[in-house]
Amino acid sequence: MKIFLTITVVVLLFSGLNAQTVTELQKYYSGITNWDARSGTLTFETSGKLVFDRQDTCFNYFWNVPPEVKNIVIKKNTKVTAGFHTYADCTIEGKDRKTSIIYGTSEQSWANDRKIVAWKYSHILNHGGVLRMNNLSMINPYSFFVRSFDQLAHIKNCDFIDYRGGHHNHSDGFAGGDGSTVDNCYFATGDDAIKLYSDMTVTNTTIEMVTNCVPIQLGWGNYSDGAVGTFKNLTIIGDAGRNNSDMAVISGRKGKYEVTVNIDGCNIKNPNAVLVSLWDETMTLNGEIKNANIDVRGYSDRRTAGTDNLVVCGSQDKKSKYNCK
Repeated sequence: MKIFLTITVVVLLFSGLNAQTVTELQKYYSGITNWDARSGTLTFETSGKLVFDRQDTCFNYFWNVPPEVKNIVIKKNTKVTAGFHTYADCTIEGKDRKTSIIYGTSEQSWANDRKIVAWKYSHILNHGGVLRMNNLSMINPYSFFVRSFDQLAHIKNCDFIDYRGGHHNHSDGFAGGDGSTVDNCYFATGDDAIKLYSDMTVTNTTIEMVTNCVPIQLGWGNYSDGAVGTFKNLTIIGDAGRNNSDMAVISGRKGKYEVTVNIDGCNIKNPNAVLVSLWDETMTLNGEIKNANIDVRGYSDRRTAGTDNLVVCGSQDKKSKYNCK
């Protein structure tokens, strides 16, 4: 309890010192907004771009949302070129999934070119509280789409798309804390789509394997040890992926951990992909895939690395095609 209170106080102090007020946001955003203090709702009425005047110019495009802002609403046919870093409970929602847009940049390698730590400039970054996102599209983020690393996040009815192609955009899709959920979403990200670093549930979701995409990333470090991912009604399509991770659907790239992946109901089709890639002997994959239709190039290119206990369609036979619908 003392640790929790200490963390809470630190987060509140940090947000108080660094948050920009609603008035500042309205000053530096080029479009029209409306603030309803009674409900704590900030509405983006028209398209525009946010550019603050800060010493760290890379942060000029991100609003440190003050705790009195409970809801951020984006109207239909409105493209908001801005990022949001939250420190308390906050809901970000659109009025129309396809035309209520949070946008980043057309620039390739935005973070790399500036030699900055990519995750710190995540387009949506939740430092504290519960983050909720619903009914909108995010396109070409500055860096990660949504990062809520040790915090609870619930994402529903959203599209996450990187149209730029290529590598080094760091356009990772979603990372959330224990209990986080993703429902009815579409990912076409140029990096890890779902970062399975904690216990989370993903339902009714489609992931398109575009260039450099890994649908399910088990980890780049030891922090994912013990994580359980529960997937239901998952669709994975495309003909690309990440070449230097074997074009894998489920990838463990680096670290010492044991992670469980359970998938009930899936269609996976990519003629150039493998199902599993475990790079280090220190990683273990557990879990089961059932009610599945899978058609990939092969099961794995790295059968001697890691421990793979995954059961697919009731068997541990390693195949490129399964059908147990």
